[in-house]
Amino acid sequence: MTRGTSTVALVVSLVVLSHTSAALAQGWSADVSAGRLVDDPLSANLGTNNLIGLLRYDTRREGWVYGAVAAPWGQSATLWGTVGAGGRVMLSGSQVNGAGFGVDVGAHGFSFRDRVFDRVGTGGTLEAIPFTRFSAGSGFVEGRAGWRGQTLAFEGVRENRGVFETGARSGYGARVYVEGDARWVHASEGTYPFVGATLAYQVAPVQVWGQFGKWLATDLSERVWALGSNVGVGARTSVWASVRQEAPDPLYWNSSRRSWSLGLTQRLGRIPAPLVPVALSEAGTVVVRLRVTDAPPGAVSIAGDFNNWQPASMQLEGGEWIVRLPLGPGVYNYTFRSATGDWFVPPSTAGRRDDGMGGYVAVLVVN
Repeated sequence: MTRGTSTVALVVSLVVLSHTSAALAQGWSADVSAGRLVDDPLSANLGTNNLIGLLRYDTRREGWVYGAVAAPWGQSATLWGTVGAGGRVMLSGSQVNGAGFGVDVGAHGFSFRDRVFDRVGTGGTLEAIPFTRFSAGSGFVEGRAGWRGQTLAFEGVRENRGVFETGARSGYGARVYVEGDARWVHASEGTYPFVGATLAYQVAPVQVWGQFGKWLATDLSERVWALGSNVGVGARTSVWASVRQEAPDPLYWNSSRRSWSLGLTQRLGRIPAPLVPVALSEAGTVVVRLRVTDAPPGAVSIAGDFNNWQPASMQLEGGEWIVRLPLGPGVYNYTFRSATGDWFVPPSTAGRRDDGMGGYVAVLVVN
């Protein structure tokens, strides 16, 4: 394994960590963080420390674009920068009766300077993983199969590698969320099964989570785990922290490593004052209703500050789409999503306001 190969895993891990640590909404956001990851293939105890800045834009259709730069924090740390784009693409008209089809895609390009060898490396990663998803209430089941690949040029040598991945995952819950994950990574040297679980608990403005898993192959049987928390500070800001124990990934064959990160995420752009009237409710189980006549044809989901802007299915009851949310006191922004992936807030929705980006959100105040 080359030092360059392990640096690829370093960059990808930092990017993934930055993407999942903050409660993201539509529009621009900026991260400032500090972190430690291991990039030396010879020792799992030798780490590199960096100060990291990330600028990201999230679209209304679950797409994202970002750029990040990591400045060395210490003499042995690596200087790197990366850009990327991707998202979850739902096939038009595929969502019927809780079932949907789509593909998760992502492309990342990066450059780094290894301070030990004083050499510059470049490369990129690409993934395309189609999926089928079945949703009902607060739960879902998803089957996935696709390809991940990476390319790396370092010290005059270019390496290309790809793996095929199949798997399934399921999740359930709102305030307490549980997700299970099983996958098989098919590489040229063999197949590597993995099983894992995620448990998250959220009472606005605090979220805590943990992830645990294990590789089950004879030549790759290591455990992985991660713990983290996220705290919202007002409407625009959140602070977060996490620590991870990572095992080798059959795509990169990085070394085992312990990583940590502390950061702050700031939403950017104008947040106009809400229109009146604003929806009011008491803390506890809050019911959000949407008249069928105010929604496009097909299933409807809801996303907002209360679920990290991840669409959750609404249930059809009589002439209304309904969702019941366990919410504590606070002010929440939210929007609806149609079966075709379009975000919308009908004019009849209480607290509807301009989001400053050409669309609308609704405001819900919980006492």
